[in-house]
Amino acid sequence: MGSLSWLDRRPGRFPAIVPLQRRSTVASGMALLLLLGVGLVACQLELPSPGPNRPTSETMGASVDRIIYVSPQGDLFTVNPDGNGSQRLTGGTNLDAGPTGPFQAQSLDFASYYAWPTWSPDGTKLAASLVQVDGRRATGVSVQVLEAATGRATTIYENDVPALIADGVPHYLYWSPDSKSLAFIASTPQGLTLFVDDAEADGDPVAVERGAPLYFSWSGFSNSLVLHAGRDVKLLQRPFDAASVTLLAEGGGFRAPAFSPDGRRLAYSVGTEAGTSLLIAPGYDVESTRTLAELGVFSAFMWSPDGSRLAVAEQPDAASFLFQSLRVLSADGSEVHTVAQEPLLAFYWSPQGDKIAWVSVDAEERLFEWKVAGTDGSEMRRLFRFQPSSEIFTMFTFFDQYAYSHSPWSPDGSRLVVVGSRDVSVGGSDGQSPSGSRMYVLDATGMQQPRDIGPGTLAFWSWN
Repeated sequence: MGSLSWLDRRPGRFPAIVPLQRRSTVASGMALLLLLGVGLVACQLELPSPGPNRPTSETMGASVDRIIYVSPQGDLFTVNPDGNGSQRLTGGTNLDAGPTGPFQAQSLDFASYYAWPTWSPDGTKLAASLVQVDGRRATGVSVQVLEAATGRATTIYENDVPALIADGVPHYLYWSPDSKSLAFIASTPQGLTLFVDDAEADGDPVAVERGAPLYFSWSGFSNSLVLHAGRDVKLLQRPFDAASVTLLAEGGGFRAPAFSPDGRRLAYSVGTEAGTSLLIAPGYDVESTRTLAELGVFSAFMWSPDGSRLAVAEQPDAASFLFQSLRVLSADGSEVHTVAQEPLLAFYWSPQGDKIAWVSVDAEERLFEWKVAGTDGSEMRRLFRFQPSSEIFTMFTFFDQYAYSHSPWSPDGSRLVVVGSRDVSVGGSDGQSPSGSRMYVLDATGMQQPRDIGPGTLAFWSWN
């Protein structure tokens, strides 16, 4: 099938609030589009009992080189990259210990589930959404902070209305680089709202912005946020309140603005008659903003880990629903390298900044493929042809925001984790693998076969 009609989900806007009535089944990314609104599957578990005080980094051990994943039943586990050492963080009762960790009892009457866990950069904490349901009726949506070592949880926020911010997404969760603050987007009666919470102190999260679409990036020093709210690009500095807001520009043709890791530069784009311009502002000096590149109608960009380069994916015209090229530009614009020239949906810098992984799209076969190359496009390796789980497809669709909070890369840059169905085209009857979505660890060199480490719907690597 030569058409891209199966991918007609233009990634230029964050979806509006979605009332929480049903949860998509575990399915491929293609099935997410073809079968939106499939019946809610939730899971029964006991709610974690919060202690009298919030967990702090001093009371929690850091998890190193671990993968957090969501089971098909909606519980949270961590596991080693080889699939061993599985540890349940939520729900169930220990019955036995096998080669991959404790076996847990599961109730057949599902009543709640966890979603979209995200590691704190120091590896001591996790944040996740918890959704409670009664039949098909939502009874509660909350943000939980958990100790990575024990699963001990604290509720830091409860929604006033049980609604999603996008299909299958109760919240968007993103830790500050110092792991002391959690920023998150939730649905409220006033619309999409960005909150910031001090995860190591008592007190309620502070609402700092409302509206849609809404994207943001932390500075490397955790002392400011750059927002793309509606069409405005704004800078917020601590303390986060209305008095700290600086309007930078009216942006266009992009989603997430990019703060360089060292906090010295901001990247965003503005509309032009021919397309868009990619702009770089040095620190907070808006008056010294300069144009780095002229781009097509839509783009996505992210800084390298050392802040010396920008990777830029570009859509040349409005008729395209996928990015058509991936380039790496030096921060001064003096060097440009083409990494890929093909339809692609998402890309991710390796933690060391020496490689870029991207997800290409085969429109004829309706398959996705992980590929990796050097930042100059050299030594390209094809790693894995697959269908993503519906949740992972959502992450790919908004990858330039999720890349800040959910990493597919191992900390040493040698492997990637992905969830989906291997080598399954949606040309069949229902587009789903008979066994559902599974987690695979990919060797970034392409020398070893992908390792199947078990069933799951979402999986992300720890940052350290």
